[in-house]
Amino acid sequence: MRNRWVVPFALAAALTAGLATLLVIGSCSAGRSERPEPAADPEVAGKQVVAQVNGVPIYASDLNLAVTRFQQPLTSSGQEEQPQSEEELRDAALQVLIENELLFQEAQARGFTAAPEAVEEEMAAIERQFPGPTTFDKALAQMSVAREDLRRDLERAQAVERMIETAIRPTVSVSPEDARVYYDANPARFTDPERVHVRQVFLQVGPDTTEGQKAEMRRTLEGLRSRALKGESFAKLADQYSQDPNSGEGGDMGYLIRGQLAKDFEKTVFALKDGEISGVVSSIYGYHLVQAIEHQAPSQVSFERVKESLTGFLVRRKLDQTVSALAKELREKAKIAIPKKRK
Repeated sequence: MRNRWVVPFALAAALTAGLATLLVIGSCSAGRSERPEPAADPEVAGKQVVAQVNGVPIYASDLNLAVTRFQQPLTSSGQEEQPQSEEELRDAALQVLIENELLFQEAQARGFTAAPEAVEEEMAAIERQFPGPTTFDKALAQMSVAREDLRRDLERAQAVERMIETAIRPTVSVSPEDARVYYDANPARFTDPERVHVRQVFLQVGPDTTEGQKAEMRRTLEGLRSRALKGESFAKLADQYSQDPNSGEGGDMGYLIRGQLAKDFEKTVFALKDGEISGVVSSIYGYHLVQAIEHQAPSQVSFERVKESLTGFLVRRKLDQTVSALAKELREKAKIAIPKKRK
């Protein structure tokens, strides 16, 4: 299972897909086994120790980099929403760095390491997202990250990932009965919303369209509506006159879902009966003539239809909870020292 990386300006790796709580922040990982020694002067920027995890230091430079890239909700530190103040953000980021270090130390203790070929493959995959090596190196430099920092973080992330996949995931299972209980207890999560299948004739209004041209567009659509009401095929009229490049054959827009459209347009569309044609509807894009083909009321999705995906979701959630419990257990046993803040 590949790590997920957000590049070039939010370098973060998830240890396993679906475990968004376990962030390994690129070049911010604490306690690297080959970490260079801090400068002799403790006041040198970035070399202050902000925490120690079983004797392994986390430096201010790690924390500063983590804070700048800490874009995702900090669920691993109990945060459901992004912290608002800088102090809250720094505290939450530090807790994630501590948790990352604990999990990495546990992976090492269990003998899990990254496969060199997998690390190189991941490095290459990240670099391919850039036009070339020079652009990639510039992006890393902007984040004060060296290639070796990135490679080291990938090694750490993959070591933890291998521990999770090899030692923890096999212990996690969800029975069909468990999935059914969740399905029955959460009916709103398994409901298809109201939707309507429509066709349209669309005439586009641009920044240079005059009022006279707009009036002519409205007259054109009113004329097409009259022709359709007299029996001409709406689909053929759409093919001939519509300027919507996104519509399919016959002006087919597919199914539109309530709640995803502009309010006025949605009100008109969902008020139409099957086969009914609207009057001319204006939007910021231009003028529309819409025909409703078929309405579908909200409906409950069957358990059989969602059983496989629901089981996968529940397995990922249970795995997430299991890893979080492990991190909590490791934290309780660990020697974690956080120096008092200077006033």
